[in-house]
Amino acid sequence: MIDNNCPLQPFSKAAYHFLVSSDAFLNLAVGSIRSGKTIVSIVCFLAFMGESPHTSFAIAGKTINSLRRNVIKPFLEILDYFNESYVYNRAEQVIHVGNKDIYLFGIDKVDAEDKIKGSTFAGALLDEVTTMPENGFQMMLSRNSLSGARIFATCNPSNPNHYIYTDYVCNPHANVKTFQFRLEDNNTLTDEYIHNVKSMYDCESVFYKRNILGEWVSGQGAIFDSFTDDNIIHGDINLDDYYRFGIGSDYGTSTTTAYSPIGFKDSPDGTVYTLLSEHYFDAQREGRSQADDERVDDIVAIQDYYHFDASTTFWCSHDAESLKVALLKDERVRMDIDTFMPDTLDCIRRMNTLFHQNRLLIHESCTETIKQIQSYEWDLRASSKGVDKPVKVDDHLVDSLRAPIMQDITGHKVWGDVVYL
Repeated sequence: MIDNNCPLQPFSKAAYHFLVSSDAFLNLAVGSIRSGKTIVSIVCFLAFMGESPHTSFAIAGKTINSLRRNVIKPFLEILDYFNESYVYNRAEQVIHVGNKDIYLFGIDKVDAEDKIKGSTFAGALLDEVTTMPENGFQMMLSRNSLSGARIFATCNPSNPNHYIYTDYVCNPHANVKTFQFRLEDNNTLTDEYIHNVKSMYDCESVFYKRNILGEWVSGQGAIFDSFTDDNIIHGDINLDDYYRFGIGSDYGTSTTTAYSPIGFKDSPDGTVYTLLSEHYFDAQREGRSQADDERVDDIVAIQDYYHFDASTTFWCSHDAESLKVALLKDERVRMDIDTFMPDTLDCIRRMNTLFHQNRLLIHESCTETIKQIQSYEWDLRASSKGVDKPVKVDDHLVDSLRAPIMQDITGHKVWGDVVYL
């Protein structure tokens, strides 16, 4: 009989293969999202740690906050289920299990290796290694130097020029084993859920090939390849159809500053996001830059036109601290003011999904935004180096769409990938 309270449900063949065969120095669980990679890697790490004569280990992810959500939560649930005592010291970022010390790291910056220098480990559990800078990942490998050390790592496929793929997955001389996982390998998922997840993506998109098929493919050509004429709405907009509003922005001192008021309304398929109008100041075309008090005037004009109040959030871009201060000081501003730091690839993926589901709509009057969406392209030079990023040309209106949508999808206010609960 299956215990539904147990965090460990029966393993699939792929998970069992990883469990019994992950005996290399680096063991990579690679494949689609929600395929069960994380849980089986935790189990392997716990089993290995329990048998190891050493006492010092590591768990790392992109950031400490993402690590807590993706790994530490199920890790501790497994310990709780088996009545294994532990002490989780959040201040020191260490978990003590018996005589074992497990140190926690976020490896999302180029200088992340400084956090790891000087440490010595007998094993590690690494989450989403394709999000880690190469020097930080290499430093983690080098610090696992105690005899018999073993690393268990997970990732979704990325660019085929990514260092994880070229230097480890495809390197026949490295002490590495790669294990492939599919969405169907997660026995806890229903057929309906699997169908729903697959339907979120255009089957020709780079994100479908990576996140569903588990393929290492590069982004080429148009980024928003799911955008069609069906995403453009015509005629008058009835504001009463929307239950909430938000304004995203992109801040440019010598380039373009853009504002995007977005309405949120219910539908049977989930929230629909509608760009109501577009607003921007092109400093290069105007031959001058704006002062922050001028920007505040423009923002107040949008607020007053739509009768926005404190239930509407205006999202400042992360590099617009002076504008945020000016908005907070101005008594005319009724809206809530907050800051948004985007995860560019996550924003692109989510927006493409919404375009595909016809849940991100652009009013026909937003001609410049439509033009930028259609011309938004992958940077092929960066792609050849294993980096996924868009060409930074004429993208200010597109970038200003992101904050209200991402905030609403997460259900919480977002600073980067940190979710404040």
